[in-house]
Amino acid sequence: MNERGFEPPTPEEARAREALRTLEPPRVDPAFRERLRRDFVAGRMGEPRTLRLPVAWYRQPLWRLAPVAAALLVVVVAVTNRGPAWMVLASAGEGVAVVDQVPVPMGHVEELQRRLRPGVRLQVPVGSEIELASPGGLVVQVTSGTEFRLPAIPGRWVGRWVVGEVRHGEIRVTTGPAFHGARLHVQTPEATVVVTGTTLAVICEPIGTCVCVYDGEVGVGAKGDRMEPVVTGRRRFVFNDGRSPESAEIRPIENERLAAFRQSRGAWLEGREE
Repeated sequence: MNERGFEPPTPEEARAREALRTLEPPRVDPAFRERLRRDFVAGRMGEPRTLRLPVAWYRQPLWRLAPVAAALLVVVVAVTNRGPAWMVLASAGEGVAVVDQVPVPMGHVEELQRRLRPGVRLQVPVGSEIELASPGGLVVQVTSGTEFRLPAIPGRWVGRWVVGEVRHGEIRVTTGPAFHGARLHVQTPEATVVVTGTTLAVICEPIGTCVCVYDGEVGVGAKGDRMEPVVTGRRRFVFNDGRSPESAEIRPIENERLAAFRQSRGAWLEGREE
């Protein structure tokens, strides 16, 4: 068979075929044959090669560490973001406080310190008083007969908005430099109080909530209603019987108590010795 199919070969093709038939087969070198046999038996035939495929970027060794690094970063931020824990700055009076239904004698300051954590409910006995503090941030004075749910400490970078609650009684609050940019929301049965940096009192009475502002500005509003600013030397009363809130001058007795409170704790919050 040739290019023309099954036609007989031409004279030139016939002569070339005869010439090839007369050629002697090539002689094989015995040494080459022996080496080839040994390589075949040992499995060393040919040059070994490895197939290398391109590795995706997300499978590179460095990128494999990215999830670990991200998780580590989250842990570091969470730990360093935490502000100082609540500390018992002062306590006065006798009796037994109740912390989340656990009775703790007022004289057992270390036990109070251990149990006073964000979210717990503190009930101060009549005739006693406790001052809680976060260094540089704020001091909260929880007065006689008050039930107060402790807020979290504002974080350094995130979690700067915290919430506490007064069921009944009175708290006084004063803030320091570390509180700048943070917000404390104090909830009462009928009102919401927003503290951004000031000295004030939140008083829960049988007919409603009174907020007295010694300095700075505080937002006060009835539950579900708009907030109104209360500035230095003023107060706002939110009634629980549906009457419109009342604005007036600060109560003289609260003005005196808040002035003394700020004077005694302002230097401590600013890190200055008195």
